[in-house]
Amino acid sequence: MTSDSDHYVLHVNGVRRDVTDSWLGESLLDVLRDRLGLLGVKGACEQGECGSCSVMVDEVLVCSCLVMAASVVDQPIVTIEESHRPRRPATCSRPSSRRAPCSAGSARRG
Repeated sequence: MTSDSDHYVLHVNGVRRDVTDSWLGESLLDVLRDRLGLLGVKGACEQGECGSCSVMVDEVLVCSCLVMAASVVDQPIVTIEESHRPRRPATCSRPSSRRAPCSAGSARRG
């Protein structure tokens, strides 16, 4: 690479997101918030101690303040915004004649 700024693509919450005008050593936290506008990821301690910047990268929980964004280009990233998306409600596996609320053991995602 010829400069400290380059273009790359991150896969965030199932969507390809172009990252431009980013310093290659910039943290994933800063890119998510400042470049992509995903404000659910918070920066507090900036040392990986508090967990407010936690995201999933390739199904592993990481502190985004300690990860360089350019290092996770080919990996799926999931933020708090994705985990709060509406999902289909759980349906009960009981016979429909019993209209009681589902218990933990009888609920399933449809």
